[in-house]
Amino acid sequence: MSDEPLLRVENLTKHYVVDDTRGGRRGAALLRAVDGVSFDLAAGETLGLVGESGCGKSTLAQTLLRLVEPTSGHVYFRGQDVLAMSRRELKEFRKHVQVVFQDPFESLNPRKTVGQIIAEPWTIHRDLVPKSKWRIRTSELLELVGLRPEHLDRYPGQFSGGQRQRIGIARAVAVAPQLLICDEPVSALDVSVQAQILNLIHDVQLELGLAVIFISHDLGVVRHVSDRIGVMYLGRMMEYGDESDVFERPRHPYTEALISSVPVSRAERQAAGPRRILTGDLPSPVNPPSGCRFRTRCWRAQALCAEEEPLLQAQHADDPTQVSCHFPSGALSTTPGLQPSQ
Repeated sequence: MSDEPLLRVENLTKHYVVDDTRGGRRGAALLRAVDGVSFDLAAGETLGLVGESGCGKSTLAQTLLRLVEPTSGHVYFRGQDVLAMSRRELKEFRKHVQVVFQDPFESLNPRKTVGQIIAEPWTIHRDLVPKSKWRIRTSELLELVGLRPEHLDRYPGQFSGGQRQRIGIARAVAVAPQLLICDEPVSALDVSVQAQILNLIHDVQLELGLAVIFISHDLGVVRHVSDRIGVMYLGRMMEYGDESDVFERPRHPYTEALISSVPVSRAERQAAGPRRILTGDLPSPVNPPSGCRFRTRCWRAQALCAEEEPLLQAQHADDPTQVSCHFPSGALSTTPGLQPSQ
């Protein structure tokens, strides 16, 4: 891999102006869906983005693709600023970055055949596949995702959820992208089918040399597909590092709670120690807590947490993991004299 990342995201922000009815008064307020997120992604690498529903994962994906326009920040793809691209440049960019959506029942046009759905990107990017070879190439793509060429003339309604998701993956890779964004691709599927789709995404990634951003609320799923993991909470990145490092030595208390919620055997649970169970509701992104956004649900919160928002940074020079916490794991006892926040 080169030193230059395939994708570099710097302080990306997406705020929405919404009606605020708190206190019986109406007015405008900012909903901070994504609030200053930064990360890098190398070619061929998989980044897993995890967090509770409503933490900004899907909005982040849509903003990366400019399906929604960001409020501020920068997105660089192969060194080129995506947010400064012209319409023609954006069309070329989207050929290289494709998405697999969450719901395979909604993301496929029920009035088109499977062959028409997979070939549709070629009507936009006409230089990729000659029309005379569309049927041959769509058959090859169906076989790549584990379906048969005779399925080309059938409609989405004739397939199961797992099969539809395979069709969605075939459509996404039809333009030979370099980056595949998978937005909760297995959450709408039966548990028995989820592993098949996860294995398929991994196989397609290896076959085509893709980088992948895998979005999920299930940390157990993300662990098996990711090289690096980013943990999001209320629009912010709480922890970011190598998969093995994040799972074996989580620094942020929110990461600890997510890992603790992953089902494991009784022996593994005993070895892992007591479970960390989150209490309280997820705060509103319209009115997030002062300081650290996780402090209202954190068992390690101190007065400082209400006063200052922690930066996403490594604990020391030799630590590859970045964490947004004043008192990351193992560091609380080194800061005496602070009182719990209220």
